[in-house]
Amino acid sequence: MVMKNFKLLFVGIVLLCTSQGCNDILQEDPKTAFTTDYYKTAQGFQDGLNAAYSYLRFQYGSNPALGLNITGTDEFTFGPEPNYNSSGDNQPHKLMGTYDVTPQIGYLQITFNRTFPVINTLNGLIAFAEQVPTFTEQQFRESVAQARYLRAHYYYLLVGHFGSVPLNLGSGDLAFNTIPYAGFNRGTSDAERTELLSRNYQAMIEDLTYAAENLPDRRPAGEFRLFKAVAYHLLAKVYLARHYSTVSQTGDAQKAYDAANEVVTNLGKYGVALQQNFTEVFRQGNDYNSEILFSAERIPGAYINNGYLNANADGIGDGENMASNCFTSNYEQPVLQTPAGLDIIDGRPLAFQRPLRKLAPTRWLTETAFADKVNDARYHGSFRTVWTAATQNASGTTAYTNFINTLTTNGRVLGDTAFFLADSPAQAAAMGVSGANPFGTKYYRVYSSANWYSNQLYAGPPAPSNVVLVYPSLRKFVDTERASPNGSSGRPMPIFRLAETYLLAAEAAFEIGNATRAAELINIIRTRAAFRTGLSAPVLATRVANMQITSGQVNFNFIMDERARELAGEGSRWTDLALRGGADPSKFISRVNLNEDANGKVQAKHRIRPIPQSQLDAINDPEKQKYQNPGY
Repeated sequence: MVMKNFKLLFVGIVLLCTSQGCNDILQEDPKTAFTTDYYKTAQGFQDGLNAAYSYLRFQYGSNPALGLNITGTDEFTFGPEPNYNSSGDNQPHKLMGTYDVTPQIGYLQITFNRTFPVINTLNGLIAFAEQVPTFTEQQFRESVAQARYLRAHYYYLLVGHFGSVPLNLGSGDLAFNTIPYAGFNRGTSDAERTELLSRNYQAMIEDLTYAAENLPDRRPAGEFRLFKAVAYHLLAKVYLARHYSTVSQTGDAQKAYDAANEVVTNLGKYGVALQQNFTEVFRQGNDYNSEILFSAERIPGAYINNGYLNANADGIGDGENMASNCFTSNYEQPVLQTPAGLDIIDGRPLAFQRPLRKLAPTRWLTETAFADKVNDARYHGSFRTVWTAATQNASGTTAYTNFINTLTTNGRVLGDTAFFLADSPAQAAAMGVSGANPFGTKYYRVYSSANWYSNQLYAGPPAPSNVVLVYPSLRKFVDTERASPNGSSGRPMPIFRLAETYLLAAEAAFEIGNATRAAELINIIRTRAAFRTGLSAPVLATRVANMQITSGQVNFNFIMDERARELAGEGSRWTDLALRGGADPSKFISRVNLNEDANGKVQAKHRIRPIPQSQLDAINDPEKQKYQNPGY
């Protein structure tokens, strides 16, 4: 089984009203016969697993997933495109970034409505595994372990966004259902939902414990098949989430530490290791490196099979990997370049990605979290701040030749700097930026953070004369091999990596009162963060020393800051904050309020999302509102 060759195929469609519309399901006219007996064959079981793996594409890297998991956090706000473009793929970013989230927002369905059929399929696989006649004992255990891990993973996403969610999809808790069901087994009182939340966590823990015991020790090279380190990683996240929740149990933080520590102290056993250089983690062509534990894989070039809207992957569909594009600012503006008005970035070069500008980093992230851009290589390793003369046209074409001639006429060549975003206002001033000359005096334009886009400065169009629609653009997911300048990515989208495992172990160590061990683990990550290619040994030693912290510096907010520096934009920030604010919403509110768009808007209710209206409409109960989360 090679996940990167999965097709987006759901074998065994689930007839549930926890998905959408029972009436639509009953009116279908199937053209091929299918029974659940197919799951009782080795091929049928594998196809069901493949389908469950493949749905991760919708949860990681897609435009709706980026909106749900990143917009409105302390790290990222909505960019200029959602600010003035109300199209369906833009507006949810603005609504989430202004905390005007209603049950009607379609992006909610990506995680809620569409995930329950996947879970139901996994329930069926787990139930039927014993009836697959060709399974050896090892095949049985590993196959069930994959299914149980994936079920826990999907429940983790649901609980992180919506709070308690049904375990009973119509046939009992975690049981396979094959008939239309119009109920919603979630409870309507606080006590019922709290009891269900407790069972949600217990179900995840039991599934992940089984997975950690029965998955292979290592993943195969070149594919993201599940292995033990992934199960331990998510188990640590689940125990930490329960530790912070209203249903916490004694020993949760210790068990979270034990799970994460199992991985970081047995790197050789699990075949995992940190990359020496932070930028190597995300280098295209190095997607299957030893640090990335798990990714949502796509098939480069097979756009329809990846769930894209068309063969060229030029749309912005629910399954497309748009992570390389959504973080990219509007570098196409000639006003950004020198000489003024000369377009020395020709079209949309593949290296620069499509400037969809849906997400922009907060000033807190770029200026406070990343205040140290000298010793800490992760800012420049994460963000593009320099754009150069480049073209989207292939060498030898007429358009390419004409562009080169234009550059030559103006004394420029390919690779010359077009514009630069200074690391700090002080650096911008040193490069000639002033009130009288807001864009610097160098041969290329220089922009201070006072000039680049933020929602606080930009109310346009038109923008203030000294503000441009550009900002540091996350480059972790750059794909230079897309089918077209507007194309989506065929790269795997990282879900978990070993650096986070260290941070989970550190956080759990702090929560059990061992700040010394927490600092030790964090310093492993910060030591790697000091590395840059080409540094002399003395300079590197100085930077490593400057990056070390003491146990006295470790606290909850420092850990959250460090997670932002290491994991910015990697797709889990909303649930990271929401789950840590389970029993104490002030933790969530204080973190989100670091986003300058959040102050005065974010409330305790925003920690969990509203149940989608489409789900409420499908419930066979006239009193639908009682199933909604409080405040919506």
